[in-house]
Amino acid sequence: MEDSKVEFRKEYTRWIKSAARDISFTLNQHTRDELRDIISRNDQYLKEPESVYGSDGLEKVKKLVPDNILLLSTDAIVFSQSIFANIYGVFDYAVALNRRYYLGSWFSILTFNRAYIEEATETMLVYTVQHELLQKEIFEENIQNGTRKFSHGEKRKISNDALKKAIEISGITQDELDKENRLMLKISHNSPTIPKPFAETALYLHLEKNMECFRHFGEKSRTGKEEDIGKKLNLDFKEWIGFSTDTYRLFLSEVKKELDYMDYGYA
Repeated sequence: MEDSKVEFRKEYTRWIKSAARDISFTLNQHTRDELRDIISRNDQYLKEPESVYGSDGLEKVKKLVPDNILLLSTDAIVFSQSIFANIYGVFDYAVALNRRYYLGSWFSILTFNRAYIEEATETMLVYTVQHELLQKEIFEENIQNGTRKFSHGEKRKISNDALKKAIEISGITQDELDKENRLMLKISHNSPTIPKPFAETALYLHLEKNMECFRHFGEKSRTGKEEDIGKKLNLDFKEWIGFSTDTYRLFLSEVKKELDYMDYGYA
């Protein structure tokens, strides 16, 4: 078990360096001022991870999300190794992230990119929210049944099945789906990007820091088994906080190196 963790960390570290090179290529298309703005926000996230998230600009989606879910917003875009293409340099970009953390009780959280909320139509927002909620149900059911890791293929199927249902529920047309895809690409090019593990760490730290404000969103475990699972998941997650932060620091350092960012006076 310990050997597999070590191997994963080595492999992920190699991948994050490769990801930095690919993302730097996109960033290099920006003007100096645009680039300074993006990197300065990335720097702020490293300095204060909980600052990734806030509660601004959520009015358009509040009515679409159940009251028991904590809703947060961010300027960042989350990227990860693609579950749809097993090729280096191909990423899945996300304008929304849903997670369920255990901190004495269970907290269901949905985060959305602010620019996406501003520019998306109501149908696009319904589609995106439903996609996240449908996936949330599946992963929560997995936790209740004892938790296991899903393979890339299983994650791909879960996402595809949820997409099909979200299309049915929202009534989104193919033309709107194409527009939504173009919007996501535009936002991913113009926003600070952060690796998924660091996005999850920042979300956990934001929840922990603001617990007094968010405590009423907490839900007790339904069974003793679920309570035990929650405690174990919390301990396991805390073990990865340092690693996820270190790899984000490495990612940002590699991006600056690729961009010769010292020339910008901010390295």
